[in-house]
Amino acid sequence: MKPDMKQNDYQRFGATDVLMLLTVVVWGVNFSVIKISLREFSPHGFNGVRLIAASLILLLALKLSGERLAVAREDMVKILVLCILGHAVYQYLFITAISLSTASNTSLIMASSPVIIALLSSLAGQEKIHWAGWAGILIALFGLYLVVTQRAGPFSFTWQNLKGDTLILVGNICWAVYTVLLKPLLEKYSPLKLAALSLSLGSLFYLIIAAPAIVKISWKTISAGAWGGLAFSAVMAVSLCFIIWNVSLQKVGNTKTGIYSNITPLFAVLAAYFFLGERITPLQAVGAVVIFLGFYLTRSGYRLFERRNGRRAFAAGPGGE
Repeated sequence: MKPDMKQNDYQRFGATDVLMLLTVVVWGVNFSVIKISLREFSPHGFNGVRLIAASLILLLALKLSGERLAVAREDMVKILVLCILGHAVYQYLFITAISLSTASNTSLIMASSPVIIALLSSLAGQEKIHWAGWAGILIALFGLYLVVTQRAGPFSFTWQNLKGDTLILVGNICWAVYTVLLKPLLEKYSPLKLAALSLSLGSLFYLIIAAPAIVKISWKTISAGAWGGLAFSAVMAVSLCFIIWNVSLQKVGNTKTGIYSNITPLFAVLAAYFFLGERITPLQAVGAVVIFLGFYLTRSGYRLFERRNGRRAFAAGPGGE
């Protein structure tokens, strides 16, 4: 069954958008939380424990909801591929890339997600994207460039950074493919079920890599603050926000969900200002305004042109054009 493009195209701002705004705020704060916690955890050790905790939370939530993990036999291979691609591979690439490249490079390259998602959604025939949506994506990317480069400096092209940049780009492609392939499954299964199933299975594959780092964790020396950061990241940034992401894909579509990724760095900068003492420049404030303009165009700006066309058709009368 093909997705109803018209239904997705005409979704207005509502509860889903409020929840996605909550999600990008949490994800923005999560960068600072992780940075603080990684002072005491190794990257893969932190990520491994975080994914285990988040998986258990989602599985418990699924059990309490009365749903079962069972899926149709014809969907098992698809879900397994998505688990490996969207969680095991992506998480490895994401953590490794951050350790190799600069904050400026990784943040800007991660902002390519909405573009990749929009392109794949269009090619897959899942969504018809208005030209205003494409314009909004490009405008938001420019605003994001202002926000990120004014915080962490220009791009750096050392060999180590180049490796990290390549990894995060591949990770973005993996996440975009995961998002687009997940959309048809959300017509058959609930967002909670797919979140619990894909994260828990994907985490098992990721643990093959993370297990040695988890074993080496000095549990007694980890402070309460670092554990609190891990708990926040597992419960809020992974468990809750992953469910909301799936709900948004189901309700408003891939592109209009993906564009929220461009707002996350804005809140990451604000969180870094309050928690890490990083300053905010005037150009970052300009970039913030540009990001929200691009976001509006992608999410619902096409309605301005539809209303204008509607008024012209009404003025012309039947058969007037």
